[in-house]
Amino acid sequence: MRIFNFKINLMIILTCTFLLAYAAGSIADEPLTALQIMVKVDARDEGNSSVADSTMVLIDKRDRQRVRKLKQYSKKYAQGRKYMANFLTPADLKDTVYINYDWQASEQDDDSWLYLPALQKTKRIAAEDRSGSFLGSDFSYADLSGFELDWYDYQLLSNSEIVNGHDCWLIEYSAKSEFKDKVSDSTKDLKTQTWVRKDNFVQIKSKIWKIRSGQIKYYSASDVEQVDGIWTVKKMQMITVKHGKKQHASILKIHNIAYNTSVSDELFKPENMQRVTLIH
Repeated sequence: MRIFNFKINLMIILTCTFLLAYAAGSIADEPLTALQIMVKVDARDEGNSSVADSTMVLIDKRDRQRVRKLKQYSKKYAQGRKYMANFLTPADLKDTVYINYDWQASEQDDDSWLYLPALQKTKRIAAEDRSGSFLGSDFSYADLSGFELDWYDYQLLSNSEIVNGHDCWLIEYSAKSEFKDKVSDSTKDLKTQTWVRKDNFVQIKSKIWKIRSGQIKYYSASDVEQVDGIWTVKKMQMITVKHGKKQHASILKIHNIAYNTSVSDELFKPENMQRVTLIH
């Protein structure tokens, strides 16, 4: 009897193990939803801190260029991530500093400040002003802030599209009814279509319809590579088009970046923006 019972128990265990493995495999094989994909996009590792040497190029509709050099810092905190950009050139922008607090809680508005040395004045950026151009570029203050995942509804338009040789999901998102006013104030976006790489959850292309009639922005990311094990976009481009005609474009390039390095908390304090060069 003992042997017989053992065999039955073993068969039950083997059967249950098979069924659990089959169920796990079935779950793993299920395609991700648009929301699940965007959750993974939002959760991508950005390191506990980063320091980057960057160049921003502004291009007008006649292809004339203006070049700006800047240093970017970010640091992760329990409540969210803090970011600071310090412009080094040209002379008229030297020592201009921008700080953003991207709070983790979606109900809490981000905090942003801009210091303009010519005026020797620190200006707080109101939520309704974050859709404005970041120092004359095609990137807005909202583009530099964190993405509020809970504000949007998501739809998977295509499970497979090839962009620059990479298999991508195509996702469309727009504001939930209860957040339409917030999104309208902070981004001036109607809807966005974005292409997300399947291998690393990096958004490498986006088409953004703006509230302003006939205006569309096109975002692209290239030179995507791993630095210290972290997927990093080293070149970002934003093009503004109105009624089908290119108005201007901006390119942000990262030349050097270091992750998980020592970054002073003092850099992210608005009261230190006038003397930030003395801190780092």
